[in-house]
Amino acid sequence: MNLVRTPTGGRRRYLRSFSGNMDARSDPAALPDGRASFISGFDVTDGALTDGYGVEEVEKYAGKTGTGVWRFSLYDAEAEEYVTYDMYCDAGGYLYFDSGSGWNLIGGANFSAPPSAVGYRLNGEDSVLFTSPSDRMRVWKGGTSAHVVDSPYITSMAIHFERMFATTSGESNAVYFSDDLDPTNWNDSSLDEGGYVQLLDSRGRLLAVADFLNYVYVFREYGITRLTAYADQEDFRAVNLYVAGGRIYGGSVCACGDTVMLLASDGLHSFDGYSVSDKLRGVKFLPSPDASAVYADGLYYLAACTAVEGANDTLVVLDVSDGTFTTSKLDIKRLCVVGDDVYAIMSDGKIGRVCRCGARFGVPLEKTWESGEYDGGVPEKKTVRYVAVRSDGAACVTVIADGAEHDFPVGAGLTRIKPAVSGSVLKFRITSSSPGARIRGFSYCVSG
Repeated sequence: MNLVRTPTGGRRRYLRSFSGNMDARSDPAALPDGRASFISGFDVTDGALTDGYGVEEVEKYAGKTGTGVWRFSLYDAEAEEYVTYDMYCDAGGYLYFDSGSGWNLIGGANFSAPPSAVGYRLNGEDSVLFTSPSDRMRVWKGGTSAHVVDSPYITSMAIHFERMFATTSGESNAVYFSDDLDPTNWNDSSLDEGGYVQLLDSRGRLLAVADFLNYVYVFREYGITRLTAYADQEDFRAVNLYVAGGRIYGGSVCACGDTVMLLASDGLHSFDGYSVSDKLRGVKFLPSPDASAVYADGLYYLAACTAVEGANDTLVVLDVSDGTFTTSKLDIKRLCVVGDDVYAIMSDGKIGRVCRCGARFGVPLEKTWESGEYDGGVPEKKTVRYVAVRSDGAACVTVIADGAEHDFPVGAGLTRIKPAVSGSVLKFRITSSSPGARIRGFSYCVSG
């Protein structure tokens, strides 16, 4: 924020760029110029306030509700070509697939909890393995039926050197692994097939596993353990690497290229295989046990609770390489990667694609930018003489003087308003529900 003294003795402050993003943890009076105390719905990456992320309807899923969506390509030996299948699990737990001619029910694949899925080439055939925290594994190889496998009740899974490693529901103090080259064989009565590694210490329940940097990493309530699992299972080794300062939430754990992102009760962190560092210190996360995260095209998408404890009410999208991020008020229950796209399962079960549309299924989201506090370094009252803002759509500027709010609507183009509002401590808020709004060049003049 640039400061210019006017000939009348006033002080004109001009914000050339909004790209300083926000810091919701610091005292608003201590924020540097250009850093907001709160942003939601606006993307500030290019310096202007533009539409952030929202969720749009996809015709294929219009009118449907579900708990998960996927896309897999399986080789059809008869046709001698790969066939791409879109798949989803409906709200009743039934699986469906569509290869281009409409939705088909998969028999023998009903789930009592939201399932997860992974592709695998099993016995020379492409297949999809479905698991859930309260159901045995289902194996689907195309067609209208799947078969059940005697497996643990899996909460998280990762393929590592042709074995599947998994955390499970219930007591959850052991990492289970399948037979080599056969993730459908979990027989632990022999050293030649499946088995498990117990981890009994103060780091708590096992939440998630990830195949990362040639190891299996186990993310637990209060720490991270590394498994070395290259050869025979009698040579498997476990090493505890990290004790967390806050409780880790399993659904947030996601491998993102050369790092793993994870959310804990003390904030968002990145893990490089050896140590943990803080990320997004400016975002104030409340506990989010139902957090959901995916990684796509260099971006970490996290549906988590940042404002209201007890439900996912905010989508955070973080560029892992440069640290830029956006937040949007969206009630997302689960995130899924479908091809090159990210899909969201909303709290009401509706299915949509995540994109920079600034809306929830066509209904514009209210976008908000709020400044830090300004007192001019003196306790006396100051008067806001004018506020100028340039916008490509309708918006509202709110002048907050000693806690009292005064709203001033602005239209497209350059608008100059004269609030004549006084107070010892001043704040400014910009809101808009206008699709495509682009706001830049914000300035104000204060005297007194």
